[in-house]
Amino acid sequence: MAMYTADAVSLLVYLVDALPEQANRLFAEAEAGETVLQAPSTALAEVLYAVSHDKNVRGIDLSGTPKEAKQALIENGPITVAPVGDEELAEYARIVDEFTIHNALIVASHRARQTDGIITTDGSIGDAGDDIVWE
Repeated sequence: MAMYTADAVSLLVYLVDALPEQANRLFAEAEAGETVLQAPSTALAEVLYAVSHDKNVRGIDLSGTPKEAKQALIENGPITVAPVGDEELAEYARIVDEFTIHNALIVASHRARQTDGIITTDGSIGDAGDDIVWE
């Protein structure tokens, strides 16, 4: 089964139902149990923080509480939590100088878990040679 790593931006855009076609297809496959979408716990923390601070995403105001967002993403949704463990931290230590802290954690999770790609808008991740999905 295909597995992908989702970053915080993709999760936020999913919550406001504004994903582009390719990313939306992967989220739909995950909702149907055909694909696994993993998000590092740090990315999920970013999403919950954004929801608690009424962040605007793609011109749409986030609504609901962090608890409701967690439920929509994890408990009733397509996302599996990918805790940051020893393997992720070892990979993070190798790449920390190449990325921002958040991107380095996303890439480290992707590489340590050997997912098929990263669902992100961030071109710097693709520029580093990692497969990204967005359009």
